[in-house]
Amino acid sequence: MSERNGEGEGVRLARERNALAVDRTRLANRRTFLAWCRTSLAFMTFGFLLEKVDAFLAFQKSDVSAGALAELGWLGKFAFVGGPVLMIFAAWRFYRLEKELGLDKGDLCVIPELILFSVIMASAVIYLFL
Repeated sequence: MSERNGEGEGVRLARERNALAVDRTRLANRRTFLAWCRTSLAFMTFGFLLEKVDAFLAFQKSDVSAGALAELGWLGKFAFVGGPVLMIFAAWRFYRLEKELGLDKGDLCVIPELILFSVIMASAVIYLFL
């Protein structure tokens, strides 16, 4: 009888450790997603900065060639557009891992991320086309 109680206790502890491991993995997945979001925002900021350096050099009438200024502008636009692409990749990766862990619809709230992504995309469209 004592062996069965010991075995039951061992199974309970193993299940508890497994649940904690899944929780740690979910938290790590969330941290990784947020790190990718920060990286994409930094990428967009760098692109915006490159575009403004281009405008600053053109305003200062420095000895920089027109070709170099054009390349700097294109590089800035590429980096600015690359930010949302990185965020889409991060969201896809996050959702895929959550699905592998056994996606619980109650735990996954994507509304803040969707709002952030919508604001970023709106700013990118306004910046590039207006």
